[in-house]
Amino acid sequence: MQLNAALISVEGVLADGEAAGPGAAELIAALDERGVASAALTDGPSAPARALLEALGIIPHVLVGADDVAKPRPAPDLLFRACEVLGVPPWESLVIGATESDRRAAEAAGGLFAGLNAPGAFTISNLPEALAILDGAGASR
Repeated sequence: MQLNAALISVEGVLADGEAAGPGAAELIAALDERGVASAALTDGPSAPARALLEALGIIPHVLVGADDVAKPRPAPDLLFRACEVLGVPPWESLVIGATESDRRAAEAAGGLFAGLNAPGAFTISNLPEALAILDGAGASR
């Protein structure tokens, strides 16, 4: 299975309140270097999440918020919309999140789930560990 996109939850993963999640900026930069598309997903509105991520220097290719879809997680709508905009099928995406609703959304969309200190197909203890999953799956370069 080749993975061509990383879909990352803003809440508790990319940003924790007003601070960047540990390794978040490094992960986005490494994805760019590898040619892997990135999307940030939020169950809140897009505008505040965009402002927060920009202030933290975390700039994914796409940001999809609850105001962009009919249903928030655990429905797969956020993931489907991100994949549509990125031009990547959901089954070629690695979903990185920290909650049960992140995992359920990934499963419903057909994406592979990496849980940050949470159970999933993979459990990671920091964001840069997701790169090994992408590399092992033959991510785009």
